[in-house]
Amino acid sequence: MVKVDHIAADTRLKSLIENNGRLKHRSFLAILGNDVKQQVMVIHHLISKALGERPSVLWCHKRDSDVPRQSRKQLKKLEKNLKSGKCDISKENAFDVFMLSTGVKYCCFNDSQSILGNTYGMCVIQDFEGVTANTLCRITETVSGGGAVVLLLPGMNSLRCLSSLKMDIHSRLKTHSHPNVTPLFNERFVVSLSWCKSFLVLDSKLQLVPELPTLNDTQVENCKQLTALQTSQTQLEDLRNSLNDAEKPLPQLVSCCWTLDQAKAVLKMIDVLTEKGGRGTVSLTAGRGRGKSAALGLAVAAAVHFSLNNIFVTSPAPTNLATFFEFLFKGFDALGYQEQSDYEIIQSTNAEFGGAIVRVSVFREYRQIIQYVEPTDCAKLSQAELLVIDEAAAIPLPHVKALIGGPYNVIMSSTITGYEGTGRSLSLKLLQQLREQAVASSGVNIATTTSILTSAVSSRGRTLHELTLSESVRYSPGDPVESWLYRLLCLDTPLVPSHTSSCPPPQNCSLYYVNRSVLLSGHNESEHLLSEIMSLLAASHYRNSPDDLQILSDAPAHSIFVLLPPVYQGMESLPPVLAVVQVCLEGGIPSEVSEDVLRRGERPGGDLVPWTLASQFLSSGITSDIGLRIVRVAAHPDYQSMGYGSRAINLLKEYYSGQHVSLEEKTTTSHTLTKKEQHDDDDNNTQQIITPRKTSEPLLLKLSERLPESVDYLSVSYGLTLPLLRFWSRAGYLPLYISQVQNKTTGEHSCMMVNPLNTTTDDLTHNTANNNNESCSASIKTNSQEFLRRFKSLLGGPLSDLHPMLALGVIQAHANTLPHKEVEWNELRNVISGHDLMRLERYSKNLADRHLIADLLTSIATLFFLQRLPNVHLSPLQSGLLVGMGLQLKSLDEVIKSLDLAVESALGQFNRAIRRLLKAMTAVQEAALAKHLPKFNSDFVPVSMSLDQDLEQAAEDYEQEAQQKKKQEPIVKPGLLGSIRKYTIKGSEEAWQSALQEGNMSTISVKSTKRPAVMTEKELEDELTEPKPKKQKKGKGKKDRKR
Repeated sequence: MVKVDHIAADTRLKSLIENNGRLKHRSFLAILGNDVKQQVMVIHHLISKALGERPSVLWCHKRDSDVPRQSRKQLKKLEKNLKSGKCDISKENAFDVFMLSTGVKYCCFNDSQSILGNTYGMCVIQDFEGVTANTLCRITETVSGGGAVVLLLPGMNSLRCLSSLKMDIHSRLKTHSHPNVTPLFNERFVVSLSWCKSFLVLDSKLQLVPELPTLNDTQVENCKQLTALQTSQTQLEDLRNSLNDAEKPLPQLVSCCWTLDQAKAVLKMIDVLTEKGGRGTVSLTAGRGRGKSAALGLAVAAAVHFSLNNIFVTSPAPTNLATFFEFLFKGFDALGYQEQSDYEIIQSTNAEFGGAIVRVSVFREYRQIIQYVEPTDCAKLSQAELLVIDEAAAIPLPHVKALIGGPYNVIMSSTITGYEGTGRSLSLKLLQQLREQAVASSGVNIATTTSILTSAVSSRGRTLHELTLSESVRYSPGDPVESWLYRLLCLDTPLVPSHTSSCPPPQNCSLYYVNRSVLLSGHNESEHLLSEIMSLLAASHYRNSPDDLQILSDAPAHSIFVLLPPVYQGMESLPPVLAVVQVCLEGGIPSEVSEDVLRRGERPGGDLVPWTLASQFLSSGITSDIGLRIVRVAAHPDYQSMGYGSRAINLLKEYYSGQHVSLEEKTTTSHTLTKKEQHDDDDNNTQQIITPRKTSEPLLLKLSERLPESVDYLSVSYGLTLPLLRFWSRAGYLPLYISQVQNKTTGEHSCMMVNPLNTTTDDLTHNTANNNNESCSASIKTNSQEFLRRFKSLLGGPLSDLHPMLALGVIQAHANTLPHKEVEWNELRNVISGHDLMRLERYSKNLADRHLIADLLTSIATLFFLQRLPNVHLSPLQSGLLVGMGLQLKSLDEVIKSLDLAVESALGQFNRAIRRLLKAMTAVQEAALAKHLPKFNSDFVPVSMSLDQDLEQAAEDYEQEAQQKKKQEPIVKPGLLGSIRKYTIKGSEEAWQSALQEGNMSTISVKSTKRPAVMTEKELEDELTEPKPKKQKKGKGKKDRKR
């Protein structure tokens, strides 16, 4: 043992460590000074005396930091010299001897993921500037009860120095237009240390520094906690004793459990495994470090004992199953199974899995397997009898739904609180659907025990059992460090109960701007509002991280708005928050900077939407526009789908459009100056007890009390789902980007939507934002058309997994940005020829099968959805069929399954859609052919009278003309005219000319008619009454006479 008697630690430090050793609680210590080696050794010695054993040490630091460590070779040399007596323990080598006799694990903050599941007796945190909220949770959680978390603060003489410390994470929070960071998270962190009942501030000599309230008399409270700990342990022992006479495997497996909650969960899972039917579902949710994976391992050991042959296990990665297999083998040992003789272990040869266990083959009585499968391999579960899903919330929900759909028992676990609080997605979506199905089919029976909540419901033949673990396996309940950490990072904030009896109309609610400087000051009122905000954000989103709070606190471009019901005078407290909106200012990057960045192919941090759109559309001008991205919108679960979220979004748009700007002059105090003055006061009085900063600024501001920033457009980025797409589309947002790769957690594609603002108020702008709005809107319209063209092409490839109605919703969101220009025949016949129209006609008349036109569906869908056939109107169902078969290239069976339609109904709807489209394309063809027909004569116009009237009019006109001519002719006697006319020389001019050329000079011959061309009335009457007999031909009369 290294002698360090020359350092006399404060008695209160010794008392704290001894009491926590008895209660199995953790201590939290902050040490000011530079002699960290001596301090760590003394604290480790005190913990060893309190626990009766030498605890292991976890030393966390930044990468490439100066860490007091020795190589293994040097430690072996020191050990050899000590054994041989060549050197003695001295002040110079005391720390080396400490390293030699103590197991010390060095870990970089970036590698803290690798220590999950491990347990240490002491944790040393060096280089506090490199700590993030996530890292703080991970490394603190590894410390067991009775141990200590030691925070080293070299070079500091007060905890107040942390309030102004620049953190490494701040470099990721800065943007081009917001380079200054105010460390509000650190300020609240310092204030929150007074909430921890096991926290002490020590100097370099381990003497107490009076910067925080001293430890009060906690003997009564400690006695209560010790009694509760003894009661829990006594109950666990009583449970074990009550199962001594039970049949195997109950007593053996319960003896492996560490807590009473864990033992009850194992017994409940065994009950489900022994039920008839084999269609039970067990959901095991708890915070971090509650023993969920261990309980799953013990339950699978019981399943093997009950002769279940095919057991499959899945998780996000096989490396996450280390604890599961550890307790599986502990269960095997308790049941008398021996490796090699009763079972064998098979490890993965994949380098990415690091030798993780992927298969356990049991052959004690007959062959049984425990096989790891990928979350996407649901097709391999056809012969499964039990499926175990560890950390189900970290697996995409579509995959989880596919996994639990088979006729077998399912046991799944998920973390819902703590830094791995991903289980909100599981509880919000999957379990909620199972509960709704259960309520629709049968009643709900809820049984509640002391510390474990069990809910059993039946869902379509499948029974759902919900289990919750609350007791930690590393430390006893009521651990002050855990309570402080959860309160600091809002990890377990309960939802404020709703007041449904006083639910106000959305139009009566108002949006307020939240002053983050006051929100994170540590006052009781602000802490209550912060708890409400974080609980709504955590309950409304899939995956939450402690870093979210740090980003919300320190990111200079972020802001918070809350929607509150009407506030009346005389109210003693704030009304409950109905909705929360977290926003972030982006853009404002000069084109020269963005062009240089894009030319190098880089992607700077921050400014998510501008950089993404600029890289997608190859336009550096997009980054120069200022956008406001809506990071999160969260409504109270009891108030969802009631219009409060839409009300908040609409008020936010009105606010940044300048519709809430007040013309009254207001004088505001710069909160940066106030903070600076406060820090100056703190530096002048370092020995004063740290309390929340005093401020005169209001916590909430009306929209009319604050001048909005200059904004050109609003944007949002989220996981693409049909309800969210409809919500944002109703608000006027256009999708301009959809990722081609699914999110690993949710299984959804990321979608970015933009809504241009039409700012008309000159007073709200600090630059010429109004002039930019028109160009911004035109750019968004152009990008909208480009996006739709790309999206249509990607539906047959990377985006083919989208639901047809979801893809249709994306297309319809751009309906107003596309020009409604009808296609011409010269363009149409390049994709749909006349022969193709004949095929479509035969199918529309049910004279051909749909396969005859399968090659035309893509071209037809393209024309329709690009608004080239504007006169065609299809129902949503018909449009969905056209999207699925024409753009996503799916078979009819796949589309019918997605749309949940009957085959006959789908075929009928599809045929009617083709008929409407064919009619429009045929009209285009006929219009083009009509141009080549003879032109219509404009003289032929429809008459304005009937045929009889036309004939009568013509007769009258003829009579009038005859009378006019008769009047113009000379008066001649008829007899004289007729006698003269009969001597007229007949023949035309052509006949006379021909006769003169051919005939003799003395005589000529001209053909003439025997009957005059004009006859008098008398000659005409004589001709009709006494016709001249015709002369008979020669010889004809003689023949007649001979007869």
